[in-house]
Amino acid sequence: MRAIWGPVSREESTERILSAALAAPLEAPLVFLSHAGPSGLGSLATDLCGRDWKSPARDWGDQDLSEAIAQVRRHRPLPLVVFGHMHHRLWLGQGERRSFQIDRGGTAYLNAASVPRHGTDEQGRRLRHFSWVELSDGALLHASHRWYGLDGRLLYQQRLYQRAPHPEPALQAAVRC
Repeated sequence: MRAIWGPVSREESTERILSAALAAPLEAPLVFLSHAGPSGLGSLATDLCGRDWKSPARDWGDQDLSEAIAQVRRHRPLPLVVFGHMHHRLWLGQGERRSFQIDRGGTAYLNAASVPRHGTDEQGRRLRHFSWVELSDGALLHASHRWYGLDGRLLYQQRLYQRAPHPEPALQAAVRC
């Protein structure tokens, strides 16, 4: 970052993120895409931004991003933050990292760092990993990790989130009575 922007303080970085977010069109859902995730998502090695390569485990998320998220949500909804950096497979075979959560403010966090992105399954089929989300009217409907064959067919899916469907209109009327 210093090579491109020079020395930037945490406050300046937060302000840059906030300015860009507030300049985004209001009619479109706001989605943050970041290399690393924000701080505040947990301090265990298995958490979305937890440090797993050195003891003790701790929160390794970016404070500027966390501060910008809090400030942006005072002005508009932020349904989704997508990032990577922290590999799903933990260091030295310690298991898998959680890769999805929703905070109390309703923002969903998706760690897309499946490494390697290219692999082979038990049947010898070559696979490509994609993180998949579906939004509608600014609300998250679905999040998953998906592995596709080279022919574009979906071969595996790890569903992380699926919004429950709304009740039928007749049921809604009955519930109101």
